Amino acid sequence: MTRKKTVKKHHPKMSPGKDIHQLTLPVRLGFGRLLDRLRQLPPRHRLAILILLPLWLLLLAWQPAPPQPPSPVTGSLSLPLAQSEQRSLDIPNGGRRIDHTLGQGETLAALFREWQLPGQDLIALVRAEPSYKPLSRLQAGQDLTLVINAEGRLHYLEIRDNGLVLNAFRRLGQEFGAVTTP
Repeated sequence: MTRKKTVKKHHPKMSPGKDIHQLTLPVRLGFGRLLDRLRQLPPRHRLAILILLPLWLLLLAWQPAPPQPPSPVTGSLSLPLAQSEQRSLDIPNGGRRIDHTLGQGETLAALFREWQLPGQDLIALVRAEPSYKPLSRLQAGQDLTLVINAEGRLHYLEIRDNGLVLNAFRRLGQEFGAVTTP
């Protein structure tokens, strides 16, 4: 009994050109059939199809440019929320009123030194300030109204921004208390 050797058939590798030929064959055959059917149409119809088809494909492929995002808003607009009238405040006998608009970089401590007000009053103000409206967040353009008593000590402080009262403090003995203003 002899055994037959199984012979493996050797298939040569296809070249890239043959691979492309095999892959594109169905497309080319379909295109050929399309051209045969196109030849059966009247000449005017063929001309219309040959002109309109590329235009239609061009319109399908054309993507309009995306709309430009709106440019960011820059600058600032300052509108008073209420009429910035000068309210009448009770000024103690011999006292005075100071109205001041904060400039860039000015601090309450620097203004106290400039107006020769006692540092104890500033410390008492900081103790009385609410945590959600700190005096350290004063900004340029805000208006301060101070009432100084005859002894040269702060009696009343009001901080406004665009006519809106942000903070107001009144002396209560040696300390200050936050005041709600109308």
